Amino acid sequence: MLSDIVTTSGAVLRTTYGSAMKLWSALVAVTAAVPPSTLVSAERPCPLEGNVQSRPGGDKASVTFENHLGVDVGVYWIDWDNNEMHSGDLEPFASMNQESFTGHAFRARTRGGTLVMEHVVRGGQRDRLVKLLPCGGVGEGEVPLWDEGRDKEFEALVHDHSAPCLPANESRQWSCIKYWTREEVLARNKSMYGFLEHEVSKNRVGDTYDKGYTRQIPQIPMVTQGGAGYLKMTMTDRMKEILLDWYKARREDSMIPHDVIAGGYTNNHLVQFDKVDLDRFPKVHGAIKREMQQILQWWTKMRLKHTSTFGVRIYRRDSMLINHVDRMDTHLASAVLQVAQEVDADGGWPLEVMLPDGMVGEVYLQPGEMVLYEGAWLRHGRPMRFKGTEFANIFSHFAPLAWKGPRSDSAEVPWGYGYAKGRCTTLADEDARGACKVDKKYAPYEQELVFGHAGSIGAMETSDQKYGSLGVDGADAGASASRAHTEL
Repeated sequence: MLSDIVTTSGAVLRTTYGSAMKLWSALVAVTAAVPPSTLVSAERPCPLEGNVQSRPGGDKASVTFENHLGVDVGVYWIDWDNNEMHSGDLEPFASMNQESFTGHAFRARTRGGTLVMEHVVRGGQRDRLVKLLPCGGVGEGEVPLWDEGRDKEFEALVHDHSAPCLPANESRQWSCIKYWTREEVLARNKSMYGFLEHEVSKNRVGDTYDKGYTRQIPQIPMVTQGGAGYLKMTMTDRMKEILLDWYKARREDSMIPHDVIAGGYTNNHLVQFDKVDLDRFPKVHGAIKREMQQILQWWTKMRLKHTSTFGVRIYRRDSMLINHVDRMDTHLASAVLQVAQEVDADGGWPLEVMLPDGMVGEVYLQPGEMVLYEGAWLRHGRPMRFKGTEFANIFSHFAPLAWKGPRSDSAEVPWGYGYAKGRCTTLADEDARGACKVDKKYAPYEQELVFGHAGSIGAMETSDQKYGSLGVDGADAGASASRAHTEL
């Protein structure tokens, strides 16, 4: 299994995790013994523009474009008269699926206009994956995972994980995490959490977590090392400039009702959510994706592919989202961006994460803050019913470049940084309908979760002690999956 190992400078080695050091030593030895001229591959010329055009009448076909260049490219459909019609943009190492027909033609160009691909969709599976490769000197050379010096910028934005939740009786001001023991969670006022009688069938009343889409949890690897699968931090200045003033303007002229969210995880079939649709603002959408890719690649130290960024979702009073896990093939490294909120004095609305041994963490954010999280194995949601008038989030999802899902050839064990120990000992796992079970093949590669600052210090108190309010890491997401999982 190939994955990306990153040096402290952000350079990438494509290797198996288990043999990284052996391969590195061998590479150094080989490089020293081979003349430099033989280490550089022959330059591949870029294609010449042909007189191609799409032809009608073909069969339906789905084609995937993968950008293996280190630069952004635009993909264009060529119409019946050889005119280029913009289909979408691809960041470095991203992919895009295009529903099309056999006989249809496409081109890809860099922002400077250089042609890097010309393709006609034909029958046969091999024609359906199109790799955009370096050519003519375009897109060659290693692309760093983040811009030089930004690692220090990102590190400085990680929050103090010992910050208390203050003032004590005004949660709308909180920026922290409050931990609850299993006993405290079971003693909560149930009318404030989960589904109510008029919202769902009788057997789901009071549910605060999903009980169906759980089999993947034991199989999903960690994509961060030495932490707990989530990290709380302030947005970068660049992100604030992209997002905050833009949202203030767009909420006045571009807000529309949110569609009903499939999957049964929310109550928005009865409580109306709203949205400012990022798909209508491609420049802002693209800028958010590019910034989040650098942040999440810094956090994971892996080359990531973008899979989904959506919002702005605006929750309204009495909204609720039960705990769940995200899509197993595309949502391994994610973020929720807190854009705006108008809440009651006691209406701070935490993101809940379900932790080992029945514990729960409540993550409180302020506008201009965000949470990074590993949502494909970490159960998360907002089961507390919202007390306020507006709560605006954006969700962004990525996956390692080599990852295709736990049941694919890319998922040999072990993968990534191992597997989270205790991921199947949450409160949800005490319910037979929602429990997951760790196969013995994963057990030798389980890693202890660390809940201290940046996942390095300050381990949580033991289970026989009371957990106070701490400012640690957090999570939230949208989800979609094979059984009507859509963007949550």
